[in-house]
Amino acid sequence: FKFTDTQDRAPVEREDQATAWKGHFYGVYLLCSQSLDPRYRGKCYVGFTVNPQRRIRQHNRGCDFGGAKKTSRKGPWQMVMIVHGFPNNIVALQFEWAWQQPSLSTRLKIFPELKRKKPREAHFDYNFRILSRMLCVGPWNRLTLTVRWLETDYERGFEVSLPRQIEIVSGKVTITASQRKIGGTVVDPTPVAWAPECHLCMLGIDQPERSRLGCTNPTCRLTCHMLCLANYLLGDEPGHYIPVGGECPLCETRLSWAGLLQRKRLLTGVPEELQDRDEAEEDPSDGPDVDSDVEEIEPESELSD
Repeated sequence: FKFTDTQDRAPVEREDQATAWKGHFYGVYLLCSQSLDPRYRGKCYVGFTVNPQRRIRQHNRGCDFGGAKKTSRKGPWQMVMIVHGFPNNIVALQFEWAWQQPSLSTRLKIFPELKRKKPREAHFDYNFRILSRMLCVGPWNRLTLTVRWLETDYERGFEVSLPRQIEIVSGKVTITASQRKIGGTVVDPTPVAWAPECHLCMLGIDQPERSRLGCTNPTCRLTCHMLCLANYLLGDEPGHYIPVGGECPLCETRLSWAGLLQRKRLLTGVPEELQDRDEAEEDPSDGPDVDSDVEEIEPESELSD
């Protein structure tokens, strides 16, 4: 497949390789089988992961090494794309389930054409069609997500106009061994000079570790209650509760709500229950990287299209 940009937006951004903080990456991926067996070739599988490179190794090594039962002996598999940028694993798992089960998802019932694959439609095309609709409906159209192509042969343009905050990129992503380490160097968060009171309501912040947010610009001293900043960013969007983004009220830096929350987590540290163990590659356990064993693979007796 060749990529053609069908949207009123910049073409896909090419990246050699992106790096994500361990404990802060939640992705929902699409696998395509490259099996020589015509029963399985071209079939697809949707799953959730906190570590894409480790996950594809597990799928291709089989269920005895952490892969899903439904993908064992039906590969090799390619992870062709992944959607990431979810605020937590719960939101990502909900996205995974809806992508797997569009006919059962309350959000997608308005699209009856997604209930089943069209005659002679490729499995990848069907899954891409589901994803295209999902990104345009709430709550996912309010998230600052990244659609990342991992295999250039599958790249294509979206036939629908996606929300402007959703980014489309191409390139691999790796997870750092430590949330504070990039390129082998330990990185400490830049110290922040917080103000004693909220810049928006001018009241003191009683529980700063829980309710304080600031700008992503390291030179900006913005200090706000989380609720105050959310209401400020929602000024032009009545009827919503969670902002997508907006401009910093002090320095006018463009902000994304997801970026603000990620910065807050990095400054305060990751709760122990959200951290992965440092696992050996052959360790079959995958922490929160769990599959639900619901996928697009049809019964073995059926031939692929």
